[in-house]
Amino acid sequence: MNDMIDDLRTAAQILLDLADETDDEIKTNPCWHSRIAPESLWFAHGIDDAVGGPGGLLAGLLSPEAARGLAKWMRDQADFADGVIEAHGYLTEPALRASGPAYTFATQITLTRKILGGTR
Repeated sequence: MNDMIDDLRTAAQILLDLADETDDEIKTNPCWHSRIAPESLWFAHGIDDAVGGPGGLLAGLLSPEAARGLAKWMRDQADFADGVIEAHGYLTEPALRASGPAYTFATQITLTRKILGGTR
């Protein structure tokens, strides 16, 4: 299970790095700059304009700011799981459920694997 917790943290760091790199690109690459969208929406507008349709809208919603929020949540969950291990000496779904609010570790692992490219 510790590998899964490490994977959560790795996936969170990937999101943070990509968010920073995307912010830098948006600031420095004039292709992102829009005259019809405010600067705060340049990412969403650029993705929607490039991809279009529901896929463009969905991709545009995962802005660098949203990615940072998701990464924080993933790190918080990894910290929570570490606390469960410290308290119980192991990490299982029943131990997670007994340790606090509803915890969807399986969902987080699925998300983490998607971010890591399904290699783990």
